[in-house]
Amino acid sequence: METEMNILIVEDSRTQAELLEEILKRENYAVFREEDAAGALRMLRERSYGVILSDIEMPGMNGYELCRKIKDDPATKDIPLILLSVLSDPRDIIRGLECGADNFVTKPFEPDYLLSWIKHHLINRELRRGGGARAGLEFYFGGRKHFLSSDRMQILDILLSTYEAAVKKNRELRDAQKDLERLNSSLENRVAERTAELLREVEAHARTESDLIVAKQREDMVLRTVPAAFFCARQTDGGLSLEWVSEGAAKLCACRQEDLLREPDFWFSRVHPEDLERVRADLGRLAVTGTASTEYRWRVTGEDYRWLLASVSLSDGKVLGLWLDISEKRALELQLRQAQKMEAVGRLAGGVAHDFNNLLTAIDGYADFLLRSMPQEDPRRADVGEIIRAAGTAASLTRQLLAFSRRQIFKPRVVDINSTVLDTQKLLKRLIGENIGVALDLSREECRVKADPGQLEQIVMNLVVNARDAMPDGGKVTLCTENVQLSENYAEMHMDVRPGPYVMLTISDTGRGIPREMAQHIFEPFFSTKDLGKGTGLGLATVYGIVKQSGGNIYVYSEPGLGTTFNIYLPRVAEALTAAAPPPVPAAALRGSETLLVVEDDDGVRGFALRALRESGYTVLEAKNPAEALALCEAHAKEISLVLTDTVMPGMNGYELYGRLRGRCKDVKVVFMSGYTDTELAHVLLSVEQLPFLQKPVSADDLTRKIRETLDAPVPVAAKA
Repeated sequence: METEMNILIVEDSRTQAELLEEILKRENYAVFREEDAAGALRMLRERSYGVILSDIEMPGMNGYELCRKIKDDPATKDIPLILLSVLSDPRDIIRGLECGADNFVTKPFEPDYLLSWIKHHLINRELRRGGGARAGLEFYFGGRKHFLSSDRMQILDILLSTYEAAVKKNRELRDAQKDLERLNSSLENRVAERTAELLREVEAHARTESDLIVAKQREDMVLRTVPAAFFCARQTDGGLSLEWVSEGAAKLCACRQEDLLREPDFWFSRVHPEDLERVRADLGRLAVTGTASTEYRWRVTGEDYRWLLASVSLSDGKVLGLWLDISEKRALELQLRQAQKMEAVGRLAGGVAHDFNNLLTAIDGYADFLLRSMPQEDPRRADVGEIIRAAGTAASLTRQLLAFSRRQIFKPRVVDINSTVLDTQKLLKRLIGENIGVALDLSREECRVKADPGQLEQIVMNLVVNARDAMPDGGKVTLCTENVQLSENYAEMHMDVRPGPYVMLTISDTGRGIPREMAQHIFEPFFSTKDLGKGTGLGLATVYGIVKQSGGNIYVYSEPGLGTTFNIYLPRVAEALTAAAPPPVPAAALRGSETLLVVEDDDGVRGFALRALRESGYTVLEAKNPAEALALCEAHAKEISLVLTDTVMPGMNGYELYGRLRGRCKDVKVVFMSGYTDTELAHVLLSVEQLPFLQKPVSADDLTRKIRETLDAPVPVAAKA
């Protein structure tokens, strides 16, 4: 609060500075004075201020340059700066807007008028501290191109101050005209004695009229350029009847000015039905509060709406107000809420999948042991086979949950998406049937991205199957690829998007489309537009998770009856394509005789791993937690060749445990195993070519194969360090 009572005056005129200081000290402000801009910048580094008052014409650096330096500095850009000016030229307001000034106060000024604007900016500074989108505006005036980067409220403040200055000049003109009329009534009797005086009055009138023209030009320029529309109305029993609207209203409201003024109810007829009652209630309080502000949807054409902010005040029985288009702001707020919801659901899905994968590892592993122990003629083999198949189905569901929650281990490779689409083409034709056509429109250039090839195929398959289900009577699916460049403007309108080079994969259909009320839910797990029993609701959730885990973004565009289009953007890379992976180790070479240490806190998973490895010939030590593992390593440091460890355990995660074990057993190797990627380990484990990793649930064959591959592989340089 002390900072807000500090006011810095930058004025080279001692008389003007003392006058300002006297006015401000009467209101208990702490006043600091400086004669030039350089000194003011030094003072800003030494102390914080609530408001800065600066003259424009000063020796050395003028007020505009000082303003620009203050607004370009992150430490001082939020301090309101009021320029003291005569505003004799329309270019003054443009220069003020360009340098980021918050207000003009025209000289000479009344103390109460200046104080009201200071209080206004101190209050608004608190309101603006939350941040917000900034308006950018480029235009030509006076043969020059100008660009404004001020925020909308700042532009509005300057507009209001210059508007009041114009009103003041207008009053002076009317007063001068009345004086002239009185002089004319007695002109015949006083021609001789008043000739010289009359000439002076005429000259003053001409100057006033010239000032009024300049002010009017300035007002017209601001009204045309600010991203807002202004209106004047009168209150009626039903609400408001518009009497005047600015030029910007036609563009903002997507209709003609005369349409807004022709019918009293036209304005309300375009307000969204769900917002109408609230808008009427807000306006109904005008008589009590004197001001009102409300946000609502305004119908542009058909069923298309844009969000408007209406801010109004009651003055002399008239309602004065403005409209601002806040559609971009509302869209970003919606994206933020959706992202937060998806993140919360993802954390829940990842945790559920982790627990299920531990259970499924034990179920599938012991069922496999049971099946192997049964003779071929045993009739119960079919029952065990059903258990294994059910466990496999459950594992598939958990993999989809992990994909959605972005906790699935993936094997990133540099691939060409064109090749991925071509590789899946034959399979797609078998999946979708003969009544649906498949069209490819692939880029002639390579579309290189770094992603898991299997997951890319899963994206294509899921989206094409979804398209098939949306076209029960037949239709067409089109797959397109293109190298694109996402701009800064695009990134500002879409959360989590960084500008730069991307590969766009587009999959569109001619199906029945997605209803608007469902479109914002389609990526949520278990949400489905299909009939009961015809889908798990995890297909699009899986696609969403894979795209996000690969550093990309996905957007859907759909119109009921006209089809649906999915646009996927993945970061484009310039690296060389990755060579194909080597073939897996043959099953006959999976056995061994080395000593292994298994660290797993889940009893079922640990028991399965111990049995599978011991039956393959290994000597296996078991630890239920990291503390037991460290003790065993102390006792058997020279014997242990490899550690199989869970990644998510209480007290110490698997990677931390491996770091400590490696200090005792320098050449020990490791295989990590987990039901999902813990957030703390994501940066380590996402690239599985660096550290061996097994995704639960895991079969006995996969487990022994990974152990044998790791034992036979050379020790990585990083592990020796």
